[in-house]
Amino acid sequence: MDQYSNINSMEQKDFWDSLHIDILTSNQKLVKEDYLMYVERSVMFSMFFRGCTPLEIKSFQKLFGIEEYAYVILFEISEINKTNLPGSPVDDISLYRLIKNSAHLANSTIGPLVTNRMSILISHDYLLKEQDQIDESISLSREFAKIIETEYETSVKVGIGSMQNIHSIYTSFLDALACMYNGSKDNITNYLNYQKSSIHTGIDYLETEKHLVEAIRLRKPEAYSYFGIILDGLRSLNDDAKRNKIFELLVLSSHTMQIDGHADFKYIDYTSYVNQFMALTGNELIEFAFQCFIYITSYVKSPTTIDYTNHIVKATREYLESHYTDDISLEDMASQVNISPQYFSKLIKKTTGFNFIDWLSMLRVKRAKELLANPNLTVKEVCFMVGYKDPNYFSRIFKKRLGITPSEYVKTSSYLSNKS
Repeated sequence: MDQYSNINSMEQKDFWDSLHIDILTSNQKLVKEDYLMYVERSVMFSMFFRGCTPLEIKSFQKLFGIEEYAYVILFEISEINKTNLPGSPVDDISLYRLIKNSAHLANSTIGPLVTNRMSILISHDYLLKEQDQIDESISLSREFAKIIETEYETSVKVGIGSMQNIHSIYTSFLDALACMYNGSKDNITNYLNYQKSSIHTGIDYLETEKHLVEAIRLRKPEAYSYFGIILDGLRSLNDDAKRNKIFELLVLSSHTMQIDGHADFKYIDYTSYVNQFMALTGNELIEFAFQCFIYITSYVKSPTTIDYTNHIVKATREYLESHYTDDISLEDMASQVNISPQYFSKLIKKTTGFNFIDWLSMLRVKRAKELLANPNLTVKEVCFMVGYKDPNYFSRIFKKRLGITPSEYVKTSSYLSNKS
């Protein structure tokens, strides 16, 4: 990548990240609980998909009151875009609040919705007896599942991991993953029962590996489940055997990404990986392997990260910057990038987290703020200059995004300017 490309990428990032922050905070009066919600979800995301140091985990424990022993409940939600309210899609913020408000009986820490899965950490200050942990976890899972199924008219599958010391909680996460494809008709499976049951007879390694490759090729959410199932099956091996099998899997995953030409394929320094694997033992190997897989496949991305390198996102940004004053519809924009309006809408939502109208209106409001700083321009003139034909409509959009009208914004800005 040349110097110009690097600069262009940074400009893309600055542009989209700035809009992203503005949309997130527009017309929102965030209180302490809201900020903690974003931090809590980010912590859980990092804990299971990016990895945390012991010191970081200690800090998280102190911040969120996470006790020394915990287990993971993993929810898989069917038809995640379906709700009991037409036109009102499920989002992870509303789902988080729904669970949080019902979790008063448990010391719970809630993660973000990643594809169609959400993880919940249940912690205690002592290690529960096996049967007590089974009874509690299944009871909580039924309670949470019922709430989700009732609210969103959907079905929920639940995997529950074993109770672990918080510094080994990754093991519980992989346990929960293994329960997702256990062959049981029960929608709620605790790993402790799964180990004892007749359905836990070991995996067909080659068959599972085929499913893994196919899921990677098609970018299916099941990819990291199959990888987790294979890792679960490797636990009984000694460390040398683990390293060999894990390295084979990572090379296979990387090769699958490369030959299928995935745009988000990442080059892997295999030598570096070998050196790191040789320094790890036991469950550390399993945890590091899973994080390597996440990196190689780019399967899991932070829900607050914008894929500004996507060529459609780039083209949209460039066109909007030049034509935001025009009367632009979603159909017009889709035509500019030569894809269908339906696909364009889904792609922009998926890669940026917001819909096209959000981006366009926020961009216009940002430009309006700059223009309103000019005392020689009226609100009406600024309205037309940023692409709106109706000053009243412009005022409503401006207030929706910033919480005040354009006129109020001018008065506030003038007051602050005179005061300074």
